Amino acid sequence: MANRASITDTPILSNSENLLGIENYAQALGDFILESATPLTVGIQGQWGTGKTSMMNLIQEMYVAKDVAISWVNTWEYSLFKEANETTPKVLRGMLETLKEACGDQWSLSDDLSQRIKKVSSFLGNLANQAVAGKTGLDVKAAVGSNKSSTYTEVAQIKMEINSIIHELIEDSKNKYKKVVFFLDDLDRIDPTVAVEILEALKNIFDIKNCVFVLAIDYNVVIKGLEKKFGKKTDQNEREFRSFFDKIIQVPFSMPIGAYCIDNLLKRKFSELELEIDAELEESFLSLVSLTVGYIPRSIKRYINTYSLLTRIKKQSQDEENPFLNFCLFALIGCQISYPEIFRLINKSPDFQKWDERFAKKHGVDDLSTIDSDYKLTDETWEKFLYLYCQEDVYLKSRVYNILDFFNLLRDTAGDDLMDAMNGALNFASITRVDDNIESKEIEHVLQSVTERIKFFGESAKKRLARVVKRSSMSDNLSQDE
Repeated sequence: MANRASITDTPILSNSENLLGIENYAQALGDFILESATPLTVGIQGQWGTGKTSMMNLIQEMYVAKDVAISWVNTWEYSLFKEANETTPKVLRGMLETLKEACGDQWSLSDDLSQRIKKVSSFLGNLANQAVAGKTGLDVKAAVGSNKSSTYTEVAQIKMEINSIIHELIEDSKNKYKKVVFFLDDLDRIDPTVAVEILEALKNIFDIKNCVFVLAIDYNVVIKGLEKKFGKKTDQNEREFRSFFDKIIQVPFSMPIGAYCIDNLLKRKFSELELEIDAELEESFLSLVSLTVGYIPRSIKRYINTYSLLTRIKKQSQDEENPFLNFCLFALIGCQISYPEIFRLINKSPDFQKWDERFAKKHGVDDLSTIDSDYKLTDETWEKFLYLYCQEDVYLKSRVYNILDFFNLLRDTAGDDLMDAMNGALNFASITRVDDNIESKEIEHVLQSVTERIKFFGESAKKRLARVVKRSSMSDNLSQDE
């Protein structure tokens, strides 16, 4: 295998690529769809990057040898360079056209049926063209064209025509298909209001016997898309949001990220990129992933790619390496991605075990005595500060115990080598940082100006860097005394 520097963020295409261990879930969901009454809509839920497309790919792969006609539409691609009102008709048209292409010779199209498919496609295309022209209300009659006697003047009649087309496909003695499965991917990548519009159109037009719709969409996207209609979600109107979702989605399926075999993914990708992990630290590396980015495949791939880049940069240094430098570098990258505010604190004062009451006051935490000292995770001053600091941010508050475990893992793993490894790792971790905090950038500029000289001036530059870090910490203490 040729050496590679990074891994691509692409979905699983077949079970042979499946490192997450989700084949049992795909098999069960795929069988459920085959055996279910129709029409049926399944909503595959999960935040962006959790593997919704991969799950649909595995189900689609199952159906290759089954009596199932498949239509796959990437809604995001249909929304590119289009007005919002144009997207929905384009998606609906694409559903029929991709179904026709996927069936190929298996669907014996009579001249009459071919003509009717063209008419439906033309109708949906004309609706999209109206949107391009800037019309605020789509005129169904105008979309028909010059044929004034056409039966396409109402949505119910359009639905009847599509229903007839699907029925003829299923009943055609020359084909093997007994069910049609429409996969609609990337609904969470388009404007939420457009995504909701597509959901309503599916319910009103494509709610047809023998059809199953598998949608990659998260409930939070639906909430955002309905805010224009219901206002911001509150305890008082939450039932309205839930009722809409339940009306469209008969079977919700949440991606089982907690069951992912992340160790398989991490080990395979590290091996492919020739990134070595000390066998004794393997479990600690896995724990760092769990405590920071979690089990979201897209975030893990970004994590690994960043680490791969920084280890390559690190190799340019000829200095003797701390045995825990790579571990601390990997930890700081995870913190940088998941908890940028916490990373700022580390960047200012890497020796977190010395975060005392003065440091706490400077960062808005005035009273540490409110924390129970008998609790293992908050029995030290720096832990109390971290706990209270995280309470001011909704996300950090929800992850506070992961953050405390993260710092304790750093300390327990690196031991006496911790500070040397942390200072060395910070030299490189700041390179891939995304931050608009001015104070952090000033500190970073000083540190990087020294780091750039390490390659050429070796140990003397390292000593200078240590003095800069020490002065920065002393400056923090002095400002707290004033």
